[in-house]
Amino acid sequence: MAAPLKHPVAPEQLQLGKPLPWNVFDDAGQLLLCKGYVIARESQMQVLMARGLYINESLLRTIAPRNAPTGYDPFRLWEFILDELGVLLRSLRIEPDFLMQMDSLVHLVQTLAERSPDTALAAMILTEQRRYPIIHSLHTAILCELIARRLGWDEARRTSLCCAAMTMNVAMLDLQQLLCSQRIAPTTDQRRDILRHPELGVDLLKSAGVKDEIWLTGVRDHHERVGGGGYPLGLTGPGEEAYLIQTCDIFSAKVSPRAARAPATAQEAARALFMQAQGGAPNPFAAALIKEVGIFPPGTCVNLANGETGIVLRRGPSANTPLVMSLINQHGLSYQQPLRRDTSVKTYEIVSVVPRDKMRVRFNPEMLWRNG
Repeated sequence: MAAPLKHPVAPEQLQLGKPLPWNVFDDAGQLLLCKGYVIARESQMQVLMARGLYINESLLRTIAPRNAPTGYDPFRLWEFILDELGVLLRSLRIEPDFLMQMDSLVHLVQTLAERSPDTALAAMILTEQRRYPIIHSLHTAILCELIARRLGWDEARRTSLCCAAMTMNVAMLDLQQLLCSQRIAPTTDQRRDILRHPELGVDLLKSAGVKDEIWLTGVRDHHERVGGGGYPLGLTGPGEEAYLIQTCDIFSAKVSPRAARAPATAQEAARALFMQAQGGAPNPFAAALIKEVGIFPPGTCVNLANGETGIVLRRGPSANTPLVMSLINQHGLSYQQPLRRDTSVKTYEIVSVVPRDKMRVRFNPEMLWRNG
């Protein structure tokens, strides 16, 4: 017998605090929410709607006809993920549906990485310090998903990987935010909490019902080092998932701003990963990262050979030839409308990177990525 047709659920057909009158499915036909499930928060509803909710066509008579949900919007999706992840990580101890919520968020991260990778990478470069612990975890998860897909990891493994990346610092969210704006080295007490956070994070996740060993081990071991010398257990080396999380964690942290230092360029961050051999062996994920991200990732401000200054919009056919939107002409004047430049053309080659705080023109990232 043919499977029932799917019909999209509109936001108006859901009510906060009231049980669902039907089973709800995702766009692949997998059961997402059971009849009777109660959606507790507005942000939770928005994340679920961004993912896409469907009911069987045969149930249409039980609900009033409404318009279908609005189309895919990476900027709205990005904000939804951040909002929901922030709430979820901070309410982990009392969230009754933590595993279901994490599964939904990972699905959205994978959708974002698949459909809007350049927008997601630009967000990493253009990050502000506000909500840094949550944003950094999302950046790390996006990078992990992109690299793991490049390496051919299957979906189940990538899902566990993203869960680990998004929860790697769940036991030190407040401390991480403080360290982001702190201009001095960590204190003795802070250092103690840093060394303990992987194991404490695992304990929190287990208490929330997590049994996935790849997820738990990824959180516990993402600061272990090949050859030893890492923490919390001083293992002779992390597994592949933990090592990839560590690689993406380091890269994202280096290209993000701090109170005590300017952000590194992607070239500088990648060079540090290449040179940071552990146990005498090079990082096996560094090359895959730079191939995926590029030497000039989206969001990087650059000077071109013709004297223009612009911002990298999308990755190009090679690591050093992205698509750039020129914002400032050779005379230092802003273009009324940004101009697209193919940097594989000699005239528009990238000659240097411009620190974000040195850009002489304001720009709206959302407008650039929507219209570029």
